[in-house]
Amino acid sequence: MKKEEKMRRALFAAFSLLLASSCAQAGNARIKANSGLAGVKVEATQELQTDAHTLWGTLTDYNRLATFIPDMVSSRIISAPGAPKRVEQIGDSGMFAFIMPDQVVLALEETPNSQIRFRAITGKLISMTGEWRIVGDKAPVTLIYRAHIVPLSPIPPLGSGYFVEDEVRTRFEAVGREAERRSREARKSANVPNQTAH
Repeated sequence: MKKEEKMRRALFAAFSLLLASSCAQAGNARIKANSGLAGVKVEATQELQTDAHTLWGTLTDYNRLATFIPDMVSSRIISAPGAPKRVEQIGDSGMFAFIMPDQVVLALEETPNSQIRFRAITGKLISMTGEWRIVGDKAPVTLIYRAHIVPLSPIPPLGSGYFVEDEVRTRFEAVGREAERRSREARKSANVPNQTAH
């Protein structure tokens, strides 16, 4: 009986540590994930110290997304100039692979500085639709991400709750950090005095 009690306490402590870690990494992003027979619905919002133009440039830097989004191996535009935009993304989803495929091609509809709507046209999943939305023009602006993913296989219990939210948070906050970094770099460049010889 004592051994079972120790195991229960150890599991509770580990679970509490997991929750504390998730909260500690939260920043000001709010992530909500609901999963069920209809798939996974995700909504994420975050206020960022950047402007809409810089955030838009970060979101649409498709060929460089893998340089700042964790677990993304590659991202590249595969459509011809002037054609409807298509982006292929390859990721190392790990345990998240039962929801997100390792390879997907997204069809995009862009409204500059405001919204990107996407849907999967290839990939190992039944369907994936969603949007990125920017609210506001000057800093601070709000970034909103919504997605509805229907995987090929039923979602195991591990996929509903903190695990999915934490995985989404990792990628979502990486986009925000990069946009804020670009804003800081732009401000630094603007403040550099013109050092011409006298």
